[in-house]
Amino acid sequence: MTVIRVFVFSLLLAPCSSLFAQFDDFYHPELEWKTIETKHFFVHYHNGTERTANVIAKVAEEIYEPITSLYHHEPDQKVSFVIKDFDDYSNGAAYFYDNKIEIWATSLDYDLRGSHNWLRNVITHEFTHIIQIQTAMKFGRKVPAFYFQWLGYEEERRNDVLYGFPNVIVSYPVSGFIIPSWFAEGVAQYNRPELSYDYWDAHRDMILRMYALDSNMLSWNEMSVFGKTSLGNESSYNAGFNFVKYISEKYGHDVVEKISRSLSKFSTLTIDKAIENATGKNGEEVYNEWKQSLQHTYKERTESIRQNRVEGKIIADVGFGNFYPTFSPNGKQLAYISNKEADYFGLSSLYVWDVETKEEKQVTSGVRSNISWFPDGKKIAYAKTSSDNPHWSKQHDIYVFDITTEDETRLTNGHRANTPAVSPDGNTIAYVAGGDGTQNLFTLQSDGKNVKRRTNFTNGEQVYNPKWSSDGKKILFDYSIKDGRDVAELNIENDSVEFLFNSSFDERNAVFSPDGKKIIYSCDKTGIFNLYEYNRETKTTAQLTNVLGGAFMPSVNATGQLAYATYTSSGYKIAFLDSVKTVEQDAPTYVREEPIPQLLSLGTNGTPSKFDWEKLRSYDDTQLPERKSRSYKNIFTSMTFYPFFRFDNYNEKAKGISLIKPGIYFVSNDVLDKYGLFGGAALNTRMERDLFFIFEYRDKIPLFFQLGMDPILSLEAYNISRTTEFTATLRPDDPILLDLDVSFDLIEFDVALKQKLFAENLDFEIRYTHSRYTSAIESFPFKDPDDPDAISFIVPGSREGYYFGNILSLRWNYKAIAPSRISEINPKGRKIFLQYDYEFSKFNPEYVIEKGELVRVFEEPKFHRIELKWNEYTKLPGWKHTFATSIRAGTIFGPAQDNFFDFYLGGLVGMKGYPYYAIGGNKIAAMNASYRFPIWENMDIRIAHLYFDKLYGSLFFDAGNAWTGGTLKGQKFKRDVGAELRLDAFSWYAFPTRIFFNAAYGLDKFQRTTSNNKTVTYGKEWRFYFGVLFGFEFD
Repeated sequence: MTVIRVFVFSLLLAPCSSLFAQFDDFYHPELEWKTIETKHFFVHYHNGTERTANVIAKVAEEIYEPITSLYHHEPDQKVSFVIKDFDDYSNGAAYFYDNKIEIWATSLDYDLRGSHNWLRNVITHEFTHIIQIQTAMKFGRKVPAFYFQWLGYEEERRNDVLYGFPNVIVSYPVSGFIIPSWFAEGVAQYNRPELSYDYWDAHRDMILRMYALDSNMLSWNEMSVFGKTSLGNESSYNAGFNFVKYISEKYGHDVVEKISRSLSKFSTLTIDKAIENATGKNGEEVYNEWKQSLQHTYKERTESIRQNRVEGKIIADVGFGNFYPTFSPNGKQLAYISNKEADYFGLSSLYVWDVETKEEKQVTSGVRSNISWFPDGKKIAYAKTSSDNPHWSKQHDIYVFDITTEDETRLTNGHRANTPAVSPDGNTIAYVAGGDGTQNLFTLQSDGKNVKRRTNFTNGEQVYNPKWSSDGKKILFDYSIKDGRDVAELNIENDSVEFLFNSSFDERNAVFSPDGKKIIYSCDKTGIFNLYEYNRETKTTAQLTNVLGGAFMPSVNATGQLAYATYTSSGYKIAFLDSVKTVEQDAPTYVREEPIPQLLSLGTNGTPSKFDWEKLRSYDDTQLPERKSRSYKNIFTSMTFYPFFRFDNYNEKAKGISLIKPGIYFVSNDVLDKYGLFGGAALNTRMERDLFFIFEYRDKIPLFFQLGMDPILSLEAYNISRTTEFTATLRPDDPILLDLDVSFDLIEFDVALKQKLFAENLDFEIRYTHSRYTSAIESFPFKDPDDPDAISFIVPGSREGYYFGNILSLRWNYKAIAPSRISEINPKGRKIFLQYDYEFSKFNPEYVIEKGELVRVFEEPKFHRIELKWNEYTKLPGWKHTFATSIRAGTIFGPAQDNFFDFYLGGLVGMKGYPYYAIGGNKIAAMNASYRFPIWENMDIRIAHLYFDKLYGSLFFDAGNAWTGGTLKGQKFKRDVGAELRLDAFSWYAFPTRIFFNAAYGLDKFQRTTSNNKTVTYGKEWRFYFGVLFGFEFD
């Protein structure tokens, strides 16, 4: 039964671990929550987000009928909005099976999208997800998926072990929704185009235009899944928006609903068939039509620009996120931000490029904001995201880096300060900060003191990119409240604000020329963002660039050199112009299309529209109706169920239907994730069962909260049973052998507290486990076969507990894996796991006679145990190759303990060249070395509903041993070698599918003697392992 206690439960939970993982890594019991209830919604918000909550309550009701009527579907209960504003993070998330939407109050400021009213945009987007995906569900809202599972086991050769350790692990879903990422996100962005809360703006057009012109658009299969880089994932959004727009305009505005309804049919397994059912053409055929149309249209619309381009030379082309070029005060250096070879925007660093030598160096890492030099040219100010606060909130603060000493100084702490700008005299720093969805302009002294609020916006206004005038009297900044941006100027003496550029176009990234007479900025007046120069004396504007992609974030030095961020088909790069000349007034420009659709007076069926689109477009969210709120009371999501069918052949004598163990997982969470319920049950025809139930509590725990701690409380219960056959006699000298069934039963109860400790990637857990292992023999009839006159009688059954365990555990889990699109298949970084146990148990009873009575006497082992697992993943020179090393060490302190308590070193989770139980003892020491490499990096192959993305291989070597008694010195280590294939894939567009195959060979042959004095030989043989799961790693 040790195998059950160690591993089987983890297998039960592994296939559905994501079902119980809606919770953020960090939660916030310090917040007080309230609820606004409307006709169709609950709006749950915490202190400090009152304005956002009231706007959401208003907007959600306004868009409810326009969205639901489009799909002829309404939710079966009120949808809950959960408002979050404890992180400097902007996003929305729709839990369409739970009728729940999470909204972060901070407005989206993303370099791959234009600026729109955040709440209007995100509410409509996420609610469209809820409605459209529920329309496409196959099994209804309470059954998200079915699972097919297969557990295969080693052919164990020890009679003292019930069955071998798993060597085949498969858990494969059959999804209840089959929606590619481009369709889900494209529909949510297109939603109701009449509303225009999101529309095809110049940023989106820029991305798709450059892909089309360079003939490197995402393929039909690529755009269907995520798992790409920041640019790649956004490109799925972007392509989906335009493709849905194309389909809707060409095949009718009701085509999206038709496709969704078709996806809900059991016979529809891909989007290809759903599009064919709705349009008469296969999905890829429609995609090719759209692609050809785009390439032709963009080529035609940009023909004159391509013949008259005015643009700088690219000086930073590595990476897709090169931003904020900023000249030093003397103009001889250019600082900028870049993600270089990283897969995500957030993994950017600060670089400085020498204008004369053309050489660059990395200054510091972890910088994503704009940057600003101090006048001495030795220090640079920037903002970084940190979670160094009591509740691990991810918030911006301002830092200053000294280039000469390489020292970093933090100026603010918890002020949510971003986009710093240093004044010309170096004494003041302007920056942007805010909360509840509104941003304002602030200043502080360069020593971090004397914070002053300079603007007083309160209604969702957004402020970006402050820039000082050369005399230090004025600050330019971007401003937005609805669509696009304008440029405003703040007078530092009286805090008055004047709008300089306030048109229907998007004007942004304004900076003063060094002499203060001109303003250089970016604008999309032609449909393409170019740089313009505004002369403050003559009030005239001249165009400086004529680019094909886009030009942003200008910086000018005193000699007239210009640097800016330019967009290409491979992302943002830094461009440099040695001198600036204005573009001719009549220079050819882009043929701009109207980004916002005309209002429709008629509905899709030709009848007058029932909605007043003009009123919905001309909204005023500063005027909010009075709404009552109440203290939050727990609202649980509907219980969702995940049936599964498991092929489980641990019993060698089981055949046919007894090998099948059907079951079900169930899960429900409080909408604020304060509480969670997760359980499962499985039963086969032999009445062998697997049961578990987990309750998690993530709110204030008395005493702990007062001590500044916020642990997660977990209460867990497990029960499994197994039945096997064995041969016995009624009496020791009886020659009659009886074939009997014996059942083993495990009941376990756990209480755990989990807490982040010292660092956000270091988890600490304290756990108490109580276990009871029992065996039982049912009563059976018996008749002596040698006595014809014997009468059959019933031999009574018996039930006996043989292990009553108590374990107090302390666990430390440190995980520092670098985020990347290959971090699952080929991680880089470090993982450390350390566990200490104190066990005090009753075990292995024997019957003795005491005072004339037969009594059971248990062994009562008490001992301390410790185990360490350390994994290092190191990037090698070359293309995504890594060298991984790991060590595992453990010991039971004190006298030797029964092998029931042993560590084991072989099998799937250890030295794969030997069976799991082949190498066991009270002490272990082992090491692994692996070389992993890509075989096929960008497969882009789809077969039916399976998309194959990446194939990696590895070669590995293990050495280790386990023993009882003695020390490490003198131990003869066992060795093995092997290879692994890892295939990273997606199923049903959304489910990660990780497939692995291992082959390992034990280099050393050795023998073990079992409890019945049988000798078993291990080693010098090939062993194989196979799995299909959601991840490759077991630790």
